[in-house]
Amino acid sequence: MGFSPVDAGSAKPEWVPNKRQDGRRFIVTGANRGIGLATATTLAALGAQVVLAGHEGADAFNEAMESIVLATGCARESLGYMALDLRSLDSVRAFKRAWEQRPASERELNGLINNAGIAGMPGLSPDGFEMCFQINYLSMFLLTRLMLPHLQPTVDAEGNRDCARIVCVSSAAHLFTLGIPTDEKYLRQPGGGFFSLRYGESKLCVNSFVAQLAARLEPERGICAYAVHPGSTASGFWSSFPAWAQRCIASVTQDPSRGARTSLFCATEPGLSSGGYFADCAPATPSFWLGSKDKAAELWLKSCAWTGVSPNTLIK
Repeated sequence: MGFSPVDAGSAKPEWVPNKRQDGRRFIVTGANRGIGLATATTLAALGAQVVLAGHEGADAFNEAMESIVLATGCARESLGYMALDLRSLDSVRAFKRAWEQRPASERELNGLINNAGIAGMPGLSPDGFEMCFQINYLSMFLLTRLMLPHLQPTVDAEGNRDCARIVCVSSAAHLFTLGIPTDEKYLRQPGGGFFSLRYGESKLCVNSFVAQLAARLEPERGICAYAVHPGSTASGFWSSFPAWAQRCIASVTQDPSRGARTSLFCATEPGLSSGGYFADCAPATPSFWLGSKDKAAELWLKSCAWTGVSPNTLIK
């Protein structure tokens, strides 16, 4: 899968995804390219059933699934595609309805990898929010909330219980903001394009959500949540940049298989504490802004109101 057992110039062993995932089912958003495709490919190689989700259409995802089969030798039947456009809350709700129309035996979910995201996009979403906030955070928030009833822990042959995993791709950019944004007027104004302050703010919201969700989930539900920084990665994330800029970026960034490592670590490694922020397959220090409990609680309540979900009842 493109993983080296040891970092160059370091005696520290590099974490390698090797824990079998047979019988587990994952959703990976934005899974037709880049880090998402690398994540889905490794999960399939480990024996998981993987549902690839995104808005680029069936042709793009059929091509992605064929590439996974060729790379891993997994059965084509272990892969699936479902349409999901994070620019729209209605699309997220439609995804949930489509999931609940699946056969009962195919509704149980053991992992949700919220990988899809953008660096920036002009204009507002159909729901009237700044695009980074909508795609990177608000729609992800709603998708996770709607899929909670389907997330179930697993028990292996030895009787060991493993929690269902929610992995939300954040970014170190969340460290460079002016705090958790909660002002609706501000959030309904267009942002400043690629890698503006809005990008970091959206990722700060992701981290806040993960911490808030983990604190609210009852331990007996067996659901764990993590935020991850994938590191600078050469992927379709940069596709709107000029070709010369993409070439420069590719020369100083890691390949997608390495960018997927921390997501895979949090999706498969036993014994991780829920609610944490991870980078380089290890716990990392998040922004001090997350220490603002009042702001975090305000973001939670407003996000629930904007998406139409209960602030108190997580799973009906």
